[in-house]
Amino acid sequence: MKEQLIEAAQPYVTSIVMAFIALLATIATGAIKKAQKKAEQYYMANTSVKDRELLHKVGVEAVAYAESVFKGYEGDKKLQEAIDYVIGRLRVMGINVTEQEILAVIEKAVQDYNANAKKSA
Repeated sequence: MKEQLIEAAQPYVTSIVMAFIALLATIATGAIKKAQKKAEQYYMANTSVKDRELLHKVGVEAVAYAESVFKGYEGDKKLQEAIDYVIGRLRVMGINVTEQEILAVIEKAVQDYNANAKKSA
């Protein structure tokens, strides 16, 4: 009688165990996806900060380059040369930014350059 009861319950026990394993696998998969998403967000935020710092440094280089090499030219020519410098340097590094971001970083670098030039004078 006991054996008959065990044999009759075995498919139900197997189904319950399989459902429990499936539930654990689903929970583990969800946790892994959540961790992956957080890691991706951290990577994107960290890369963005580093790219911004690099963009600022390249902008400063571009303004210094334009101010020294194209000293006798008007502002528009210097600006275009600075833009071209930034675009060229970022292309080599594989960084893509918008034209507005390039102009903003160059304008900031020009303001800093002019402020330092006034202090030196």
